[in-house]
Amino acid sequence: MARSNWTLWILLLSIAAVGGVTYLVYLTTTLSTVRVRTIPSGVTVRVNGEPIGITPDSVLSIEVTPGEVELAFDRDEFEPHVSVVAVRRGEVLEIEQLMQRPNMVYIRGGRFEMGADTGAYNEKPAHTVWLDPYYLDEGEVTVRAFLMHKASYRPAHAGPGLPATGISWADADAYCRASGKRLPTEAEWERGCRGPMGNDYAYGSEFDSTRGRTGMGVKDGPLETGSFGAGNAGAFDMTGNVWERCSDWYDRDYYKMSPSRNAQGPVTGDRHVLRGGAWYSNASFSKCTHRPGNIRSERDPSFGFRCAKDLN
Repeated sequence: MARSNWTLWILLLSIAAVGGVTYLVYLTTTLSTVRVRTIPSGVTVRVNGEPIGITPDSVLSIEVTPGEVELAFDRDEFEPHVSVVAVRRGEVLEIEQLMQRPNMVYIRGGRFEMGADTGAYNEKPAHTVWLDPYYLDEGEVTVRAFLMHKASYRPAHAGPGLPATGISWADADAYCRASGKRLPTEAEWERGCRGPMGNDYAYGSEFDSTRGRTGMGVKDGPLETGSFGAGNAGAFDMTGNVWERCSDWYDRDYYKMSPSRNAQGPVTGDRHVLRGGAWYSNASFSKCTHRPGNIRSERDPSFGFRCAKDLN
């Protein structure tokens, strides 16, 4: 009887030992999966400091040991990003990482309502436009930045942080291109101003001169870029401060014939589109949908600009 008990205990201990080893093997060999998608693609991914691969247009699938995992994302011309995620054993974790460009905001694109049926003649008709994703400068190009591009520039308003104005469309276009960017299209500009909710102003649905540089006297001038809070898309000063140049030629009837996807404006014209109002603009002229049709000046102390860039 005693011998049988000992045999039973030995057998149970053996089973427990084998089970323990099996469980230990399970703990140390069962991997988890992290599926990484980046916007844009072409991003180098490192796991715990080790390079794993470059994200394709679809998904980069990575096997990792369960626990805390450090993921590092890097691509030229984009801000590097590091995040730590907790991964459970056997889990499949989906991660989408948006890569930010320095001093730019990401605009998701997609469909949005452009124009206004209740606006001026050249704002009609309201129509649906599809845009590819893009990046837009956080703020208007400053005097400091433009002087670094063109040392002979004499600013209309002194102050390195003020918006660069009194610049021709050609000079604004050249600056953006030299920076690896471009002027935004009229549609891109309006989408950035209105935001995902389609607001009338960059900060909301109601005109508010305390949230943007508007309603001032002509002699008052602009403020430094970023003096007010960020607007709908995370950009600054899209309502007021200075008018902003777009890449499109101006045509008051363009909305009646514009394409529904990535509209680029008329082929030719005698002046380019301006948007956003200036420090002296009223509620109507400050709207995201407003398109001034009577401004023909090539250079003006209230004309500034910001740049845009394609996703890739």
